[in-house]
Amino acid sequence: MIQFVSYDKSEGGPFLKKKTKWKIAALSVLVIGVSASGWAYWSLDPSRHFENQDIPVLAQPQTAEAAAPVQEPPKPDMKSFNILILGVDSRSGEPSRTDVMMAVHVVPSERKVNILSLPRDTRVPVKGVGLTKLNHAHIVGESKGGNQQGTLMATQTVSDFLGVPINYYAKTNFEGFKRIVDKVGGVDLTLEKDLHLKWQKTTIPKGQQHFDGDTALKVVRERYGAEGGEFGRQEEQSKVLRSIAIELLKPDKIPQLATLLPSLRKDILDTNFSDSDLISLAWLFKGVSNDNFRYTQLPGHSGREEDPLVGSNLYYWIPDSESVKKIKEDLF
Repeated sequence: MIQFVSYDKSEGGPFLKKKTKWKIAALSVLVIGVSASGWAYWSLDPSRHFENQDIPVLAQPQTAEAAAPVQEPPKPDMKSFNILILGVDSRSGEPSRTDVMMAVHVVPSERKVNILSLPRDTRVPVKGVGLTKLNHAHIVGESKGGNQQGTLMATQTVSDFLGVPINYYAKTNFEGFKRIVDKVGGVDLTLEKDLHLKWQKTTIPKGQQHFDGDTALKVVRERYGAEGGEFGRQEEQSKVLRSIAIELLKPDKIPQLATLLPSLRKDILDTNFSDSDLISLAWLFKGVSNDNFRYTQLPGHSGREEDPLVGSNLYYWIPDSESVKKIKEDLF
């Protein structure tokens, strides 16, 4: 209990009064600090964070005829939401294509993540172009309005194709990807078969492997040496993504996340997640395992069609429309 002492010259009053003021100030700082930390704990608690805020809608499906928004979709139950992950092949002075695209559905109430890999060669309608490759959407937008327009064109194209809203996005390039992997201490992957890296003229043996950022990037970019070609590459991309998440969200690493965020943000070129969103998600998925993730590839078949953007006959992955509808119902 703090005792207030009146000023008294004969009893050393000035000293006591000064000391009492110091105690009051210290107590005030402590109370404010405890209150602030308590508020932060309360506001970032995953059971409240996403429930107590409006989930943004960056893109929602539009009609093919008028490109006008269809009836606004109902609010998702328990604030589940969709994320578009973009890995861009950025080259100095050139608009960038997306080399990696994944649509991710997060269900906080169940601690579940559904991942759908979208092949770069998927034949989809792109506004103002027509049927072309999915990875052309970003380059078309970026060439018209820069980085942000590239993101918006990609998110709208995926939203239209899948028939679901896109709420969040995270975009990085190859250098950023390498740094992220290195910052989490590398990733553990199990290769089912030997992986031949064509351009490096080397082979990574099958089995359990620990990769740094540089090697992980070579693995997720390898299209020709992977078992199953492009689809084998997509599966390895999903494994790397899961491994990064599992490594980053280990219980002993959660306390470090707040200090890691500034440097991680430099590696993520672009995202509309706030720091508080990312911390709350990390808290929610603390200690996740592979059982928390469900991974699916896009059904379809190979084909060749005339491309309106480049004016020549190109290879495409042509999706099966009925299967896409089923994926929407099952995953999103």
